[in-house]
Amino acid sequence: MIKKVAFVLMMSVLLPAVLVARDNPFKPVISSSNLGKATNIGNGLKPLMMQKLSIPSPVRVLKSVKLEVINVDGSKSEISYDIDKKVDWHRGIFISNSKIEVAKKSKKPEPKLLKPFKFLSILIDGKKLLLKTKDQMLRELYFSKPYKIAIDLKRDVAFYTKIITLKKLPYKKVVVGNHGKFYRVVLELDGKYRYKITKISSGYLVELF
Repeated sequence: MIKKVAFVLMMSVLLPAVLVARDNPFKPVISSSNLGKATNIGNGLKPLMMQKLSIPSPVRVLKSVKLEVINVDGSKSEISYDIDKKVDWHRGIFISNSKIEVAKKSKKPEPKLLKPFKFLSILIDGKKLLLKTKDQMLRELYFSKPYKIAIDLKRDVAFYTKIITLKKLPYKKVVVGNHGKFYRVVLELDGKYRYKITKISSGYLVELF
């Protein structure tokens, strides 16, 4: 009799637990109380469509991108992406959260020929610039802010300073000035570059990197 009473009591305790038992007892219980606090942190902010980020002129390679974000529960976290690609700092970087239309590839600009004097002509083709002259280069100098390359060429000649403003980046301006026994060609650049000057048969080739 005592055993029957004990069995009934035990079943009365276990039966409710069995009735509410979950299919998978190891699956964590998720509810609004432990899902995290709801946040309205994005209220009042404009949707991200497309954002352009400028790049300083010395940059040549983009190694990685790190984003600081706010999650739905209001917590902050960071997301990192490895990129390791070459970039053109003129174009900047775009972040978009909308449909992106692929722009048609533009044609390569035609080389531009300048003829400031009979003894000197200048051919510009992208990052390359050719000083077409028979005169001997005496020295070359580099200046920063604004970034400029100065090339001194030997010639005893008198002339007024010639200033040519360009729209062909990376060369912004060419200035040719008289210095008595030599003249100076100044190439004003749109940013910071490494450069190389090579003597060739038709003059001097300037290359930017």
